[in-house]
Amino acid sequence: MERSSIWLFSRLTAVLGALCAAGCAHDPADVPQPGPQELPVCFEMTVPGFHTPVTRSIDGDRGEAAVRTVDLLIFDDSSPSRLIRSLKTDDLTQGGAGPDYRVEYRLDLPADPDAGLVVVVANASDAVDAALEDNPPGAEKQAVLEALKFAVAPGGDGTYKWNVSTPGFAPIPMYGEAAVSGIRPGMKVSGIRLMRMLARIDVENEVAGDIFRLERIHLVNYRTDGFIAPAWDPATGALLREGDPGHPYSTNGDPRIPDDAGKPGADAAQEYPYDQPGNTPGARLAGTIYTCEADKGAPPADPAGRVCLVLEGSYRGSVSFYRIDFTAPGEADPGSSGARIMPLYRNHRYIVSVTAAEGPGYATFGEAVAAATVLSNLKTSLLVVDLDGINEIVFDGQYFMGVEARTVDLPWGAARNRVYRVSSDYHGGWRAEVLDPDAHTWLRLAGDAETASGTDINRSGLAVEITPLEAPVAVPDYVSGRIVFTAGRLRDTLTVRRTTIAELFARSNVVLRAGVPTFAVTREENRSMPAWSQGVFFKWGSLLAVAPSGNPYDPGLHVVFNPSSSLDPSGWGDSLAGWDRIPYAHPNFGFDGPAPSDSDADAFRDYRDGAGYDADAGIGDICRYVSGRTEWTRGRWRMPTSAEQSQLYEETRGLRVSSGNFRNITATFDGLPDGTSDPVSGLFAGGNVTVSTAADSDNRSVPPDGTLFLPVSGHRYPNGHGSVVHIGAYGYYWSATPYTTYSVDYLFLSNYGFDFYDADRSYGYPVRCIRDY
Repeated sequence: MERSSIWLFSRLTAVLGALCAAGCAHDPADVPQPGPQELPVCFEMTVPGFHTPVTRSIDGDRGEAAVRTVDLLIFDDSSPSRLIRSLKTDDLTQGGAGPDYRVEYRLDLPADPDAGLVVVVANASDAVDAALEDNPPGAEKQAVLEALKFAVAPGGDGTYKWNVSTPGFAPIPMYGEAAVSGIRPGMKVSGIRLMRMLARIDVENEVAGDIFRLERIHLVNYRTDGFIAPAWDPATGALLREGDPGHPYSTNGDPRIPDDAGKPGADAAQEYPYDQPGNTPGARLAGTIYTCEADKGAPPADPAGRVCLVLEGSYRGSVSFYRIDFTAPGEADPGSSGARIMPLYRNHRYIVSVTAAEGPGYATFGEAVAAATVLSNLKTSLLVVDLDGINEIVFDGQYFMGVEARTVDLPWGAARNRVYRVSSDYHGGWRAEVLDPDAHTWLRLAGDAETASGTDINRSGLAVEITPLEAPVAVPDYVSGRIVFTAGRLRDTLTVRRTTIAELFARSNVVLRAGVPTFAVTREENRSMPAWSQGVFFKWGSLLAVAPSGNPYDPGLHVVFNPSSSLDPSGWGDSLAGWDRIPYAHPNFGFDGPAPSDSDADAFRDYRDGAGYDADAGIGDICRYVSGRTEWTRGRWRMPTSAEQSQLYEETRGLRVSSGNFRNITATFDGLPDGTSDPVSGLFAGGNVTVSTAADSDNRSVPPDGTLFLPVSGHRYPNGHGSVVHIGAYGYYWSATPYTTYSVDYLFLSNYGFDFYDADRSYGYPVRCIRDY
């Protein structure tokens, strides 16, 4: 394949073919019309699943995932957002255990084009009522979140223990939100992932009772109040995401704590009895201790004010008290006696295991509270599980093992060395083994080994080495290798599938749904988000979506999605200078990406410490941004490299299977600014493409597995106006690979097939994402 530049090509074709399309208008058939009976709005939420069958705690009967009531807060699309209205319901349905629990409900809502954000608060209806007393409609979101506080009420015995009795347990307050582009009857709002506001602490004593018998667990300096929402930007109310300044959950930072949060202090420690009959080790006290988020304590040198556990029991017949701090590996906090102190975070599970008792503890509770961890004769291990980070669970009645996935897909020609995340509360040895290694020589463990073993899987993970494998001439669906992992009686299998690279590409271009960028991943999603969708346009490395059609001189049709409230939108729609104001990955906007290297280079891989995007600056990989959002649940995605686009071409085996007549319809194209319209023409690509692929018109909207349909969507031209050109005639797809300091490789489609060029970064092209394998 020869490669050339689009510089002259685009300028000539722009002169010959640039047309000002008519202004965009929604098809009336796409907008539900009010009738005698308004259609209800459907809301769909998920609660991250972590189902373990422990019926003695609130793990049973959905437990931590239970949703009893829902309060809905609707905000407008201003910045900061302002409250429009609130509603509440307890008429909902909730599915059973799985990777996620799904909750659905329907409400009759009037149409509201100004709605921009839906906030869901579960199981805290009284707290929402209290917050809204001083924050009526018109209140800014950050003020509402500041008032959304939940206080644990003392029980009849005067303690603040969370009610875990079964039946009758207290459901855990949760928070979630989703961006919308207006409210209209009959619409569906999905992608709302609820986060529990409490931390959970489980404790077990693995030491025989004749050495150390655990009798009581004291939770010291715990919080009795907390914010219902996770950390947010105090200026805008926008939830902080990983990589944002001030995001606590990935940086060991302190969570947001209400200024008036209760903290009973050491003398009012919460007490939990522990049952350890006989001289055997004790069972785990699970699903019993819940508490609000807690900071690390200030200053760290003063342990008396820091949240901790004090274990009370009998060491060889004498009463002893042992202090247990929540610490993690890493650089020690100043003045903390060599420990890196951890806060307690919402939606995290802290599993404390006593592994050895090597001497007596302190004689009194007070001495233990004032002590430093290093003085303890009780040896413990701590496992911390972020309940959002583990997707698959096995459980043997005593121990659990969680893995990030059970199946990994990798294209035939690719090689990867990766660490597979595994968490388990089993602290003995583990072993991993490649099954049938002679038949799958491309699959090995670290050091080209067929087996591996160790003692601390939580820190090391499971290192896997995958070497390239040549694709057969007749491409089968998959070739699979398996690794069996065991820890005690726990057993799970990782399946590594070699597949076509087309299987790893998204099934649609990036479009807008409910006002935010997204794309189809499955055949089912292609039913509502067809593969022929034109897609919204992006300058290279811009997170700001621009409309893919319409009159380019209409200032209302440039930016249709902006991820940042800190960017000034004034002038973006100006027909003379607006296009140049839109930020993208260019030195003029502070992007200092890597120098051009090879065709497999990914310019955003290390950008912003590996996040791949900077939402405040509006710059980065739009695919990483979409899949990095809290509500996204379908894995990590990124822009493809030029080499991956070339591999897609090679995999198509030179076939040119097209659909449509490849006519330039820019002048008459009445497309939607969300990128969901059909530009009529396009090409099929992938290992399963056949000449008959285009025979069935449904293949354009839902292509067969292993096949992509790439619409020829046109582009916006960097002429100061962002003129729309070439819709229905040519297709342009960004890669993540720079060709020069100012240009980027891209895939070009026409009636003649595929080709590869480079273009200035200021063009507006659609994006087709690939799974980050």
